[in-house]
Amino acid sequence: MALACAACAPVMHQARRAPDAPPSARELESQQRVANCPVNAGLFVPGVLQMCRGRKTEGTVLASLGVAELGAAVAGGAANGFSSSAAGVPLIALGDLWTLSVIDVALEEQRAARLSYVPQESLAELARAPFSFEVLSRSSVWAGIAGSLAAGILVSAIIDHGIDTSNAGKRPVIFGREMNSAVGYPLAAAVGVGLFEHVAVAEEMAFRGALQSSWARSLDETRAWAYASLVFGAAHGSNVLFLDRGQRLTYLAVGLPFITLLGGYLGLAYRWNDYSLAPSVAIHFWYDFLIEAFAFVTDPKNSPLALSWGMPF
Repeated sequence: MALACAACAPVMHQARRAPDAPPSARELESQQRVANCPVNAGLFVPGVLQMCRGRKTEGTVLASLGVAELGAAVAGGAANGFSSSAAGVPLIALGDLWTLSVIDVALEEQRAARLSYVPQESLAELARAPFSFEVLSRSSVWAGIAGSLAAGILVSAIIDHGIDTSNAGKRPVIFGREMNSAVGYPLAAAVGVGLFEHVAVAEEMAFRGALQSSWARSLDETRAWAYASLVFGAAHGSNVLFLDRGQRLTYLAVGLPFITLLGGYLGLAYRWNDYSLAPSVAIHFWYDFLIEAFAFVTDPKNSPLALSWGMPF
């Protein structure tokens, strides 16, 4: 019942489009919070400024996740080595947690200043976006998920020189340990949900909420979309470091342009939906989760959760 209520609760909010529009309730609320707690060194610790500004629940969740993920990374690294997925996965999550915490503060400052094109959703609303009926019922979202997933599987097959299914259905290897399928597959799904919630919210807040909106104010909406898409693609160039040497050229020639196009679609979804971040967060989450789920199911012994770790698209 609680899950159904969360899925039905509205999460999308239209951004300010005109500089002279009357202030929204969220802008007035942000203005008061910023006045009561200006930016300070607490910015660099997830959750501290959120709690300072009266957002106790969000701040506590961020701080708790930060401690848990740091602890998991240290424990996983000590047990399996810091190049293992046992350390790498929580470190990726921690990096994204720090990013979304900082960007969240920056966006609240912009809402307080009543700047145009600033997304209005709270962190809690963005976390619910991938499971929201309001979001998933939009054609730009469900079609975007289906289309990007199909294209992503094709691109992955090109980069990997085919799809290896020889290990499909076998006992999975997670964090360097072979597990019973009844435990391993649900555990992998839970790890994926947690990790890709971090990735989707952090990257969409950064590339769409911060960069695209900023350029929309200083340039125009079309150039802002194009530049943010290109930066999104370029930022994923580091993925090449986690690939075998034989895959790197193909990734740069095929994978990176695809990621740039994917970023372009995410930017369009953001723009089409009045600069609400919820649709692009949902598309990003489900793309990452489903593409990695496909890889895990087809080869559960050599997935990113096995021994070494890499970055998702």
